[in-house]
Parts: sequence; structure tokens; C-alpha cells
Amino acid sequence: MRSLISETLNKKLDEILTACFALNRTADRGMTQLGVKHVMPKTASELHPKLAHLFPKLGDVVSEYEESRNALAGYGMTPADLTDYASPQDFFERMLEQVTDLESLCYDTYFMAQEEKDISTLVFTEDFIERLNPVTNQCLLLIDKGEAYKGDWMAFDHNISDFVFLTGEV
Repeated sequence: MRSLISETLNKKLDEILTACFALNRTADRGMTQLGVKHVMPKTASELHPKLAHLFPKLGDVVSEYEESRNALAGYGMTPADLTDYASPQDFFERMLEQVTDLESLCYDTYFMAQEEKDISTLVFTEDFIERLNPVTNQCLLLIDKGEAYKGDWMAFDHNISDFVFLTGEV
């Protein structure tokens, strides 16, 4: 089998793919924490399809690109998640941390593609980073709104529709 992506660069793409599925797990766990433990069913319902379900779709974008270049997609292990968030703010902070880690991984991949003169993967990675920007922005907005609501999570839950702009589509 002849791949148009080097083995080392394809492994970086696999890391991005795996990170997307790990983010799905984190987001799914956060949704159950929001809906049950923190009694924010509207927030969980609003964010679940638009944030948690977005990450496997982003992962599919990566694997489809790999396949288009005749490279095999590798799915790494995703950790179990039994995190107990003391507050919704803790969950939002964790999401931002993991999304910015994913962005950093994308930057590393971009620069590796640049070094290898793999223009196709360079352009793909740049486009993928652009797709992540609204996700990062949404995570930041959730943190900012949590701070603005000063811990009044019932009011936050009531108004969640006003500040979720993700559609759940990539």
C-alpha cells in the first residue's frame, strides 16, 4: 500500500483523531454532570448535540482525509472518564484546556507538514484549525458567562440558548 502521507505525519493525524474522540468522552461526561448533578437539564440538552457530538464528526474529518491520501487511520485509546465536577465552571475550564491542547497538536502537525513539504496535509491541517476556532470560542464564552453569572447556575441554565452559537456541524 502506498500512502501519500509519511508515517510520522500520519501518526500526528492519528493523535488528532484520538484527541477528538477523547474530547467526546469528556464532553459526554460533562453533560451528564450538568444535567443530573448540577440540575441544568436545559444546558445539557443544548450543549450535548452541539458540542459533545461535534468531536466525533471532527474525528471523521481527519480519518476521511487520511483515507483520501491512501493512509490508514489509527484510533488510539480514549481514557475512561468518571470525573466529578464540583461546579459547571470546572467542566467548562476542562473543556477549554482540552480544546486548546488539541489546537496545539494541530499546530505541531501543521509545522511538521510544512517541514515535510506535504502541502496537502498542511492545507488540511490549516482548514481543521479553522474548524476548531468556533469551538474554542464557544468554550471561552461558556467560561466567561459562568463568571458573569457569578455561580447562579439556574439563571445560566435558563438563558443558555442565548449564548450557544455552535450548530453541531463541522
